Amino acid sequence: MRPVYLHIGLQKTGTSYLQRLFLGSAEQLAGHGFDVVPDQRRSAYWLMLDVRDRLKPHDPAQAREVLAGLAQALSDAGGRAALVSEESLSPAEDAQIERLLAACAAGDREPHVVLSVRDLARQIPSVWQQLLQSGRTITYPHYVRRLREVQGTDAPIWRQKDIAAVVDKWARHVPPERIHVVTVPPPGSDQTLLLRRYCSVLGVEPDWLVETDPGRANRGLRLEQSEVLRRVNDAIPENLFRRDLYGDIGKRWLSVQVLGGTEGRRILLPAEHAEWCQETSRGYVEHLRTSGVDVVGELEDLLPRPESIADDDQEVSEEQVAQAAVAALSTIVNTRLERGQEASSPAGPEAEETLAPGAVRSLVSRLRGR
Repeated sequence: MRPVYLHIGLQKTGTSYLQRLFLGSAEQLAGHGFDVVPDQRRSAYWLMLDVRDRLKPHDPAQAREVLAGLAQALSDAGGRAALVSEESLSPAEDAQIERLLAACAAGDREPHVVLSVRDLARQIPSVWQQLLQSGRTITYPHYVRRLREVQGTDAPIWRQKDIAAVVDKWARHVPPERIHVVTVPPPGSDQTLLLRRYCSVLGVEPDWLVETDPGRANRGLRLEQSEVLRRVNDAIPENLFRRDLYGDIGKRWLSVQVLGGTEGRRILLPAEHAEWCQETSRGYVEHLRTSGVDVVGELEDLLPRPESIADDDQEVSEEQVAQAAVAALSTIVNTRLERGQEASSPAGPEAEETLAPGAVRSLVSRLRGR
């Protein structure tokens, strides 16, 4: 049987970077007998939603066709191996996993599970940012405290952090020797090391890829910009929020294009949680060491480093929030002015309507004190 590698997460472990490289090189990989299925990132996202019973009435009709067509797509793919990658598959329940694996088996495939893992002290701040980019409003201190409260349970907020539970759950359906755990290297490592580890599991040569530069990785938010986004989310009326619309506006536009990549304080793990994080991480290392799964990389990569621990309380002042909000509004205005110059046309009623002073005052007033 031909292998299909199911890259199931975890979140914020280099998955976006790896997906971008493999999807962007799908044609070249197919020439080497390796297929990426589905061949679009949005389709993989829809597959995950269907597997985990998370489709909504407003999701497009084609979102309900990806899982149903997966077996045929894998059967039609002519390569020796295939990759299915979606980082939110890891929390799937047992029955949901069985449904996904059945679709793979129907396509004459032998499923392998690939789990990329990262040290908890770096993963926690990154996942909190991702929650904000999905419209959530939880504060960072509350988020970390909540993680500790629900540790060891099946609470959604903890599932993407519990390496041991994810491995054990998927091992009920796939033999441990077909579960490949890839560790994310610590800061300061060779920038292509994660890619090389990942490729070694899949039987792919890195030079088959069109691009291997990790420089285009997700632009993370700083602490101040994260708080601006959180307060904007809090100001969105519930009746206006839709997951599909927010993804384009709140995440890919406001978070990535406007707030992302700007100056500010790094989001680190508060020092009061450092000992808990170390103890939890050591437990994961020992669990993986005795689990029988294929570990690619160094288990010590999962132990938090001192540079990931904050020496302050990670709180943000109102002045810092205001400065970040003004910078964001300035970016929006400057971008529109540049576009206007490029089009050689003066700002007209449309621009005035888009950035009406009343709208700006309303946004600033909502940001204050939230």
